Amino acid sequence: MVLWLLRALIVLLILRYIVAFFAPRRRPTQRGAPTRTPERTGGTLVRDPQCGTYVPQSNAILLKRAGETVFFCSATCKDTWARAQELKS
Repeated sequence: MVLWLLRALIVLLILRYIVAFFAPRRRPTQRGAPTRTPERTGGTLVRDPQCGTYVPQSNAILLKRAGETVFFCSATCKDTWARAQELKS
């Protein structure tokens, strides 16, 4: 009885692989839908020069300095970066 079940299992596995080999491959997208990368909903990411964190531009803290806009993730990073720039000058 056990030998018969083992043979049946082997036959079923072989049949499954044969069907999978000849069956058409499924695509991850729906039919007719264009394949493209989805657009980000959070907006453009900007990099904090102090800690390297990326934040959405809409949530970033701005510092305008010498005609350049610099983006920060927090007020702490902004203050630390500004102090370091003053020491360099």
